[in-house]
Amino acid sequence: MKHLKSLVLAVATATLASQAVAGGFAPVVAAPEPVAPVTVVEPTAPRSTFGILLPLALLGGLVALAVAADEDDDSTEND
Repeated sequence: MKHLKSLVLAVATATLASQAVAGGFAPVVAAPEPVAPVTVVEPTAPRSTFGILLPLALLGGLVALAVAADEDDDSTEND
């Protein structure tokens, strides 16, 4: 009977000890706080004058070609 009391005491102690370390030895991690979403604001692109100069230059080139071609037609008719 004496061994039975020791055995019951050992089982009870082991049961209580396993419940005490059920969480393990890892540090406690608190729940993260909600973070407000980050909004990304892209800066406005600087305006470029190249966007207007290129079409004007092409238009000038076409006018120059038209004037040059017109002069060639006049010179051949006079010959």
